[in-house]
Amino acid sequence: MSEETERFWNGRYREGEPLGNEPASLLVEHAHLLPERGRALDVAMGTGRNALYLASKGLKVTGVDVSGVAVERCLAETERLGLHLSALQADVMTLDLARESYDVIANFYFLERDLCPRLARALRPDGLLFFETFTIDQLRYGWGPRNPQWLLRPGELRSLFPDLETLLHREEVVEGKRGLKAVASLVARKPRRNRIRIA
Repeated sequence: MSEETERFWNGRYREGEPLGNEPASLLVEHAHLLPERGRALDVAMGTGRNALYLASKGLKVTGVDVSGVAVERCLAETERLGLHLSALQADVMTLDLARESYDVIANFYFLERDLCPRLARALRPDGLLFFETFTIDQLRYGWGPRNPQWLLRPGELRSLFPDLETLLHREEVVEGKRGLKAVASLVARKPRRNRIRIA
């Protein structure tokens, strides 16, 4: 993790919560899919809005963020709410993601294409992925990432997880806290392994 990146995000979180405190609507809308127990990973969690939600559903959650300020705020909120989760200050790109170690992975508004195969491998069979971030159409609305590297092309999100079963995929323009935003959303499941039947 570069010191420049850490400083940038620490400054953003000192100013306030870039994405608000409520859990992502994609996660809430599909809460019925969540397992009753298991391990969850929240990638680039910020101050933990989604990690805290997953913990409130009974999952054993690990949240990761590059910002120490965000991690401290998440831990304070965890204590206030009487929840339990692990919050790590780390660069998720260098984090060891063990194969088939999570039942749920949440990735909201963080796009590193090289990370996607590792996230898919880290899911257990029947594990769920919740992924949402900006598309290239966001450039029309004057806020958010300006570098196309951090923006999805039309139809790209599903292609980043070719081995997962798509439960929901949509691309839309919705009202956000800062105005209109163009986003792609994916809910996907890792298929179970084929079992060899012995007669």
